[in-house]
Amino acid sequence: MGALASSAWVGDGVEMEMLVGDRWRLLIGERQILWGKNDFPSRLLTVFQEEDKYMDADWAQEIDELNSVPSDQKVCPEPQAPTDWGDDDDEDEDYDINDRFGYRTTVGTVLTRLRLMGFTPAASRRSMVEIRRSSLKDYGQPEDVLLVSPARGVQGTPHQMSCEEVVDAGLAAHIKACDRHGLDIRRLDLVEMNCLEELEFYFEHDTDDPRFLLAALLHAQDPQNTLTMDLSDLLAANYCSSYEDMSAQAVHELNLLTASTGPIIVITEGKFDAQVIPRALRIVRPEIAGYFKFWDLESTKAAGGTDQVVKNMRSFAAAGVMNRVIGILDNDTAGRQAEKQLASAPLPDHYAVCRLPNVDYAQHYPTLGPSGASTDDVTGRACSVEFHFGQGCLLGPDGKPVPVRWKSHIDPMNDYQGELANKPYVQERIKEMLREAEEGEKPLGEEWDAMRRLAETLISLAEPEAE
Repeated sequence: MGALASSAWVGDGVEMEMLVGDRWRLLIGERQILWGKNDFPSRLLTVFQEEDKYMDADWAQEIDELNSVPSDQKVCPEPQAPTDWGDDDDEDEDYDINDRFGYRTTVGTVLTRLRLMGFTPAASRRSMVEIRRSSLKDYGQPEDVLLVSPARGVQGTPHQMSCEEVVDAGLAAHIKACDRHGLDIRRLDLVEMNCLEELEFYFEHDTDDPRFLLAALLHAQDPQNTLTMDLSDLLAANYCSSYEDMSAQAVHELNLLTASTGPIIVITEGKFDAQVIPRALRIVRPEIAGYFKFWDLESTKAAGGTDQVVKNMRSFAAAGVMNRVIGILDNDTAGRQAEKQLASAPLPDHYAVCRLPNVDYAQHYPTLGPSGASTDDVTGRACSVEFHFGQGCLLGPDGKPVPVRWKSHIDPMNDYQGELANKPYVQERIKEMLREAEEGEKPLGEEWDAMRRLAETLISLAEPEAE
């Protein structure tokens, strides 16, 4: 990755990046915070999705056509790729080198995706602090002192700063020193420069996972700001083609190295759940939906039901599946029983289970039982996924809510299990609701609140627990 590698000292304590070779650049707004050359930033590309791709279509097509020509055939004229980024004399020219080809989304979206992959700002910064503290201890130096030196090799003056303050100041100094060309330490005072030097290890080539550093750097940044991965130079150098889904390829490549980079596996009770919840997730939280892989009961012909969620999760754990796994249970009596069963034999830390969220309208809902029609609280007793697309979807052909019919008594829970009397009708209404939302026919109103809460629950369960 090399933010401090491939650089040069140009006098008066100034370190400027030398932008040569086939390079990629990662920018917050117009600040180039990370970069590298002659390699492909696979790990960093996992924080982007294909819908984040942008390009100058004419330029990219011309580049693709040029790259498709065999190398032994001379082609003239050659399209001009933006390779003059390092020319300080052109700093004021009116051109935008970031709009040729790459990926772009918001800082807030990337932070959410990083957390889903197990990289949180707090954990990254805490690790940096502990490494610095341990290093100082090994050298017999106090942990609350920074030796401030005007230049390398010159004895430093003690400056009172905790390890936490040094790390935070170093990260902030890196952002402060960056412009669209790279790093210019003339922007820093002496303390900031020394704090940044204390973190030099993390910016060196091939050290740790760059997502670890990115999470730390994005802490306290404006979540609405843009994060851009500029791949124009790599496209021009034939590292890739403009039509490739590079973010998906990056995830696939890293899956071969570490399963934890792969998608978060979600196991649901039934086929209908596995069909509609992923669609709803893409509607309410499209920026993170691609990180969850739902167990496909339809094509695999796998059995459904609460008992199968329990069996599958335990089987995955026994098989040593390293992906994060989340089981979603109905908010009914059988779901509560399954939740209790899974809690009786603890699963690995990266496994989790939840029930569908509560909905207010389930507290007073029409039911049918041996004693006839009534109104009951069906929360935790009969709320399947059909309850979670708003009250409108629960209305039957007569315009009244489809009632819950009480069925079997589940002895271990000392409660009855209920089910919608006309579930197929409700399911067709939900499918139509999903279609309307996907085609943009209706704005997303409060009827989507349950799915929004479920999305937040999945994100929370997928994030690593604070140490």
